[in-house]
Amino acid sequence: MSIASIKSLTPAKSISHSAMTSASDALRAEEVKRTRDVLRVGWLVAVSAAAAILIAPGDHQIAILLLASLGVAVVGSVWMYAQLADPSRYSPVRMNVLAVIAVICGQLGTLYVGAFSAAPIVVALGLYFFCRTESLASAVAIYVIAAGAHGVEATLIITGVIDDPGFYPVGKNASVQAQIAGQGLLQMAYALCFWLARVTRKTSLRSIEALQKATRLAAQRDVQLAELRHDLDRALKVGGPGRFTGVVIGNWELANILGRGAMGEVYIANHTARPSIEAAVKVLRRELLADPRHVERFLREVRVASTIDSPHVVKVLEASTPNDAIPFLAMERLSGQTLSSLLRKGRSLGDTALVSLVTQVGGVLELARKAGIVHRDLKPQNLFLTYDDVWKVLDFGVALLADSSGTLTRGAAVGTPAYMAPEQAKGTAVDHRADVYALGAVIYRCATGRAAFAKADTPTMLFAVVEEMPLRPSAIAQVSPELDAVLQIALAKDREARFSTAAELVEAFTAATRGRLPDELLRRAHNLRPWSEPPVVRPAG
Repeated sequence: MSIASIKSLTPAKSISHSAMTSASDALRAEEVKRTRDVLRVGWLVAVSAAAAILIAPGDHQIAILLLASLGVAVVGSVWMYAQLADPSRYSPVRMNVLAVIAVICGQLGTLYVGAFSAAPIVVALGLYFFCRTESLASAVAIYVIAAGAHGVEATLIITGVIDDPGFYPVGKNASVQAQIAGQGLLQMAYALCFWLARVTRKTSLRSIEALQKATRLAAQRDVQLAELRHDLDRALKVGGPGRFTGVVIGNWELANILGRGAMGEVYIANHTARPSIEAAVKVLRRELLADPRHVERFLREVRVASTIDSPHVVKVLEASTPNDAIPFLAMERLSGQTLSSLLRKGRSLGDTALVSLVTQVGGVLELARKAGIVHRDLKPQNLFLTYDDVWKVLDFGVALLADSSGTLTRGAAVGTPAYMAPEQAKGTAVDHRADVYALGAVIYRCATGRAAFAKADTPTMLFAVVEEMPLRPSAIAQVSPELDAVLQIALAKDREARFSTAAELVEAFTAATRGRLPDELLRRAHNLRPWSEPPVVRPAG
């Protein structure tokens, strides 16, 4: 399937690259939206206040100051509103300036109406809004300015230093005790608004963090369920006798089926001369024996498996020749489990175990590169951990040899889509950097608990592999920025931008786990296409 046909089936999606994924980021995004909403309400309040000033018989000088401050506030808020159309322009400093202007307007309004009137209610509402800011210091400063300014004004009036200049002054018969009590209640209201604002922010943060944790867990469970279904489908087909059960091939008598794949079947087998010796014998499926392409592909696996000499590649005990009627490959029988099985059980490898996996598998890929071999189907199902804690790379059935013409797969996407490099998805020529990408995708799966891409169907999956970046690892799991950078390079769409060898990836990954990734690699990752970001989770209300 060509990528052109994929694009015709799947619409391109715009991807937001703004970093809005943590709980505080989500609240910041919500604050931007809330600020724009409040600014619109503020314009209505300003217009209403200006109209009231022209009608109400208040102090002329205060009226002029209040109208001027309202004008400055409106102009500044219009500019702020336009700036916040792009959330990345949000600035705590700008919000602080806006808050101070709002407090000044509120205090002048209180002076104009009356220190003991209902006017301070507007200031209290403003306090609740501005004190939900991310910066505690800013919130405290705004509260102190607002409460302090009104406290000073009320004190001067209560002590008789000045008269209440408002057109709704305190009643002349009100006792000093009543005035003090009224001011005390107002200060309590200010303090309560400040406290509610901070508590609301903390509660929202906890709620968003809990929701994001649940979302990450659900995504990981979805991946594990998909892998379980895949393995279950395969398991239902194995364990019993197969078409070649009882047949002697080479020096091996085949018993029950151990596993099935798209191209071959693996049987438990015993050596005919020494029955105590067991092996896993892979044979080409009977219905494919008449297809020269599948026969050639199977024989290629035989050649590849015999070429790479490593304890991390399954040991070949015997292999067929082109003259054998049934192509086969007799290998050591392994005891342990695949990486896919480990991940499906929800087990975490941990940093040390993951470094061991990457180091051992990376070593195999280096040997393959030097031998001119590209695996092309590296994935958790093809990585096997023995009970001796040795990782083995399985299934070189779709491997590409340096002397191969590539005609067996030209124009087709060969491999497993979720771990397939973009050039593989396009069906174009590949080299060893496709395996570097696949190893990066395996690391991504282990580190985040989910595959880099998970789509409903193959065309959509291939389109995503070619056109989209996965979600930023640290946005969906406890992953360091250094590992973000390493995976961003390993999973680069352009293979020229990736690590040039698996050895480089292993070295960078090891450094990242120790917090010692070179600055050069951080800069290199920064210049690449950015990660996709999860949608912003907004608090309710």
